[in-house]
Amino acid sequence: MRVIPKGELLLAPNLRRIEMPVTQLAPMERCRAGWFTALLLMINFVGDGWSGRPIGVAHQLFLLPFTAGFLVLLWRFLCGSERETAWWSTVRALRLVLFFEILAGLLFLYECHHFAPLGYRLHPFAVLAVFIPLLILLTVLMTKPRAQGGLIFGVVLAAYVAGVLLAITSFPLNYLRSDMLPVIQWADTNLLHHLSPYATMYVGDRIYNFPYLPGMLVAFFPFVAAHLDIRFGSIAYVVGSAVLVFWAAKVERRREVAALLGLFLLCPFLQYRHELYLQPHWFTLVAIFVLMQRRHFAWAAFVFGVSMAIYQFSWILFPFFLLNAFRRRGWLESAKLTAVAALGALAVAGPFLESATRRIANNTVGQWGLMPHAEAMPINLSYWVTYLVRPDKLLRLQAVLMIALFLYCVIRKGCETLEDTLRWSILALTVFILFNVLVDGYFYLMLLVPMLLYTCVANGWWREAEGSYDRPDAIATNKSAPGH
Repeated sequence: MRVIPKGELLLAPNLRRIEMPVTQLAPMERCRAGWFTALLLMINFVGDGWSGRPIGVAHQLFLLPFTAGFLVLLWRFLCGSERETAWWSTVRALRLVLFFEILAGLLFLYECHHFAPLGYRLHPFAVLAVFIPLLILLTVLMTKPRAQGGLIFGVVLAAYVAGVLLAITSFPLNYLRSDMLPVIQWADTNLLHHLSPYATMYVGDRIYNFPYLPGMLVAFFPFVAAHLDIRFGSIAYVVGSAVLVFWAAKVERRREVAALLGLFLLCPFLQYRHELYLQPHWFTLVAIFVLMQRRHFAWAAFVFGVSMAIYQFSWILFPFFLLNAFRRRGWLESAKLTAVAALGALAVAGPFLESATRRIANNTVGQWGLMPHAEAMPINLSYWVTYLVRPDKLLRLQAVLMIALFLYCVIRKGCETLEDTLRWSILALTVFILFNVLVDGYFYLMLLVPMLLYTCVANGWWREAEGSYDRPDAIATNKSAPGH
């Protein structure tokens, strides 16, 4: 009987062999994944800026070292070299995931105590039933260096879903803790009753105007119409995003991609902020870049249009998407994709524009301009800038910075590849967030999404589509990135 060498699969009935080489990670791959992990740890540590601390100048001075550290880590992540220490590995990432899950359990206990007046009740048996099996499974995976990527991904995804389901059953949505999802639910309920979702809403002693773009209404509407907890929508969009990222991975790199997903999905800050509303936006971002990787650029443009109707941060990324189109096929390609994106945006936002255009503009852009300083508790630069520039003028400063960064990208011949497009997109989004009049900690969770995609693409962990992505004259190592 012939012994099948390790790394080969024997397929019946014709005994064909498929080679499945398992190669070691290159030093740059480890470095890039390591810097992503370091950024994730920084974002989780700062979180929302440690609510409960004294606010004002003292708090902002305390934040400055973390802001500086974040910028250094970001520069290393986007422009690092192979000479740096490559400490990252799948096993070490899984150890960190296990630690994250333990912290998540402790945070659930903290939430139950801290928000008890809001109806938070956590049954001890429910906690044990959820966390004990997951901790055991993660421990087993950690001790098996050759665990399959699909198994790691399945355990990680199950852990995320189980955590949110526990939050749904134990922690009711309450606008006194966070009004983001409740406002969406109220607006969608108005829509169900044929009322304007942008009508003023009176809840208790508060007055609300729906502050989000129409796409956010559309994204959560099916779950409100089905009378489900709106967080089921969050689960659906996160699961969809994770499945797309994992599906795009090369077979021999699924372990690494699953480990990266585990770091993001099970990080304590994300599990603690189970009432976030940005998951539909995350899903569209993932879909856009997966479609670009598969060379379905027209579909990517359509989804980009939908994404721009869901959340404003996509507006920052779209020019770099169009520049990528120009680098590939010229102005005609950019114009075509612009038209397709406009169709996507109008398909979602069109029905709401005629009746609520002014309200949409005020709620999504103009409502934060009357504050004395930027409302920025986590990592930011905007608080200090508003000593020189009034908060209602920050948007103009952001526009100038975005135009300058885009022109610099054009001069450097950037965005020729998907990797470079993601690199410039991350840089632009970071600058925009740092100077925003309102900076919330969850903005940085959203920033981790393109960072995770960039890690996969730059490391070559995603499968290539048929044909080369680059133009024939594009060089293999992109020199347009800042710092090169």
